[in-house]
Amino acid sequence: MSDEYGSVTDTITPTCTTIKRTPPRASVSSTYSTRKRRRVSVASLDLGQDLARPLVPPTPIEEINGDRFVTVRTSTSLPLNITPRTNRIAKAFGLLDDRVLSPTDSPSLFSDRCFRSLLRRSASELFSTSHAASLLSAKANLGARNHFVLALDGPGMSTDIFASPMAWSHANCIGVAFKYDVYFQNLESRAVVHLCRSSLSDGTVHSIDRGGKAKPYLLALGTTVGDVRVIDAEKRMQLVDWVNGDHGMGGMHWNGDVLAVGRTGGNVTLFDIRMRAEITKIIGHKRRVHGVQWSVDGRHLATGDDSGIVHIWDHRASDLLTTGDKNIRMKHKGPVKALSWSPWQHGLLATGGGSPDGEIHIWNTGKLAPFSGPMHTIPLQTTITSLHWSPHCKELLSTHGSSWAVPQTSVHPLANTSTVGVENSLAVHSYPSCRQIVNVKAHTAPVGHSCMAPDGCSVFTVSPKEETIKMFRVWSAPDDKEKNEGSDMTLRSTIR
Repeated sequence: MSDEYGSVTDTITPTCTTIKRTPPRASVSSTYSTRKRRRVSVASLDLGQDLARPLVPPTPIEEINGDRFVTVRTSTSLPLNITPRTNRIAKAFGLLDDRVLSPTDSPSLFSDRCFRSLLRRSASELFSTSHAASLLSAKANLGARNHFVLALDGPGMSTDIFASPMAWSHANCIGVAFKYDVYFQNLESRAVVHLCRSSLSDGTVHSIDRGGKAKPYLLALGTTVGDVRVIDAEKRMQLVDWVNGDHGMGGMHWNGDVLAVGRTGGNVTLFDIRMRAEITKIIGHKRRVHGVQWSVDGRHLATGDDSGIVHIWDHRASDLLTTGDKNIRMKHKGPVKALSWSPWQHGLLATGGGSPDGEIHIWNTGKLAPFSGPMHTIPLQTTITSLHWSPHCKELLSTHGSSWAVPQTSVHPLANTSTVGVENSLAVHSYPSCRQIVNVKAHTAPVGHSCMAPDGCSVFTVSPKEETIKMFRVWSAPDDKEKNEGSDMTLRSTIR
């Protein structure tokens, strides 16, 4: 029985252990079991595989030829937001496409080729000159208007292309010669005064010239027979009458109290208004002297004759600089009437030749050497009747008569186009490039003469065949603050 009990006991023992119950604590600690399961799930992750991966992407490190202080962003970065003001400034300086304003560009695009292109652009901007026209230049004044501002009827003027029938004084008055009569007009009040009338025996009035800045109302006139008179236009009285009927009349020009007069025989006579007599006679030309021009400082006198010879006379030394054993020749292939001294460079002289020369020569009279030619030559193939240097900028004005230039259709493409189209016109050339910047058709007939205003901004042109006098606004003064109201209006009146 004990065996039976023993077997029964062995059988029951596991049964009792199986049905043994635990306290009902599992329902209370369900939250704890959840946290434990989460810990177990996190702890059960395979971290070895993640730790085996590299932390930095396997991208090779390249050295970028970039800016030191400007961040070079990758292609995946956001673009730089540029304000409208920055965009305008960038356009003004030409930096809109540069890396400074586009840091999102790929660094590989900034190659050596781009760097050399940037250097070339910087160098070209450094050495290039601005093409913007100066406000003083004729390109910004006459070139913009391209038209005259005042026109006067002038019937009866001398048709001689070498005559000088008009002058403009520092009192803003003009004197004009009509055959035997001389009229004087104040441009501010438009009052016209008849000054004088020469007799038939004296001939017609060939040349006139106004006094200098100290005596603006003095007017000298010369007749075709050679008589010279000086008239006070303000008092309307004749001061001097120098009669010399054997030498004819050429050009004339004042220098203070001294008046230089070119003669038909080739001499140049100097008269002093204070002595009321002839003081000196310059002998050097052999033909009629058409052009007479004193330098701005009054030390030198330039003269040009009918054979194209130009002489320079030293007033202090009373001697010619271009004759004798000096072997210095200043010559054109045609008659020379147009002469002009530069007001801003000492010794710079421009001379213009008539037919068949048609060239402007620019000389440095302070460095004349034997057998030397001009510094610059401007071929125009047109009769040059007058020249004027601008006192405000480095530009030279020329007026022209008839032309024998080759038609533009037959000109070689590489030829100088400035030689075409200046007939009966008013042209302006820059210095020292000698490039033509303005060309305005002034008249329908040859321009015989011109004179510059005392302010150096305007020019009157005379066309005897057209019987018209026109004023052109060519330059502007540095301190010119006038607004030129109505400057585009064309004024037309008569001086008689």
